[in-house]
Amino acid sequence: MKLLTPTNEELSGLRADPLLWEQELDLQPNLAESIERSLGKRSGRVYWRSPHDHLYALELADLGRGRPSMALVYGMWDRYEPRPPEHEIDKDLIGFGVWFADQADGLDPSNLKRVLAHDRRQPSWPEGSVLRTPLEAFGELPDFPYEPRFAEVEGLQMAYVEIGEGAPLLLLHGEPTWGFLYRRMIPVLAKIGRVVVPDLIGFGRSDKPVPDNAYSYRSHARWLRQFIEQLNLESVTLVCQDWGGLLGLRVLSQIPERFSRLVAMNTAFPDGSELGAGFMRWRHYVQRLHELDAGSIVQRTLRRRQLSEAEAKAYRAPFPTADYQTGALTFPRLVPTHPDHPGAYENRVAIERLRKLDLPVLLPWGVADPVLGHLEPRMKAIFPNARSITVADAGHFIQEDAGEEVAQQISAWLDRSLTGRPEDSSR
Repeated sequence: MKLLTPTNEELSGLRADPLLWEQELDLQPNLAESIERSLGKRSGRVYWRSPHDHLYALELADLGRGRPSMALVYGMWDRYEPRPPEHEIDKDLIGFGVWFADQADGLDPSNLKRVLAHDRRQPSWPEGSVLRTPLEAFGELPDFPYEPRFAEVEGLQMAYVEIGEGAPLLLLHGEPTWGFLYRRMIPVLAKIGRVVVPDLIGFGRSDKPVPDNAYSYRSHARWLRQFIEQLNLESVTLVCQDWGGLLGLRVLSQIPERFSRLVAMNTAFPDGSELGAGFMRWRHYVQRLHELDAGSIVQRTLRRRQLSEAEAKAYRAPFPTADYQTGALTFPRLVPTHPDHPGAYENRVAIERLRKLDLPVLLPWGVADPVLGHLEPRMKAIFPNARSITVADAGHFIQEDAGEEVAQQISAWLDRSLTGRPEDSSR
């Protein structure tokens, strides 16, 4: 358990939820004094983040007996987000208990671990709380012959496809799509590297938690980060669009040592400022829905081509009923549109980290996108040395409108980056 010091801004957006309360700690003097030595204080708060990225506080109180007399553990939840799933909190408190036993004289953490192993009831997703679209639903996928692979992330299956060899290119989709979105780009990019295309949790062939509170900006970023670490991806070229950018850029700021290049297309990295009327119309539209038609949504954004019926069916395949769409329906309201919105503070911190990175950045941008098409200058503000490519008449899903064209641009750009040949002077 690594202690940290939250900023005043971060703490101002949190509410404290008491989880554990020990009122007679001083009745065990050795225990109380060892905790005081470990923390370097007899009273006050210390903070840490759990493996789930939740912030916790341990508060000690001195009642005048020469040692800590009372201890409370708080979950420091964002005031605008639901309380995290119970199994996540339970796992975090088990971790705290093991740490506490390790620090305290008279307690043996191995005993606690043995009890947990004997009990065999490790906190996990409750029965029926996670859905998995049957693979038969994906039986006919035009131009997408890739067999799915699966990584387990926090008890959830995260699907992905992989083709090619060499340095990895990580292709991240957004809402309400899945890896199928990149089928027109994969063949080109697979000639120059190892293409890895995951389905985000809640989408595609990945597992789909049903409860609303399973989904947060933080949880999506955590699942993606753990996926990258589990596959041990290094020297990654990140290719992202829509929510793939919101998540990919957050993760890039957290583990920058695993990335070497960035390609961002029609995406945003919101810090709590306004995103424009187009996005807000989309957000309000989805908030009124109880079920969405992914095929129709993709089709309405396209400017150069029409989806075939088979392609539209492939976009609908992950969502056989509305019960499977919690993630898709939740995504729009997770976008930070106000300074105190969940995720805004974390993104402001991430932006400062991203500005300090020295990595090549390419910005292919579909300018006919009414939702995020106007936000390319904001990406340039984060990455002022980025090379921009304007893709005329391409809409929000640039992978559908101009997939082969953009993939060729990325391939040529990567070739120049890898060989050291000079960039084209045109911007």
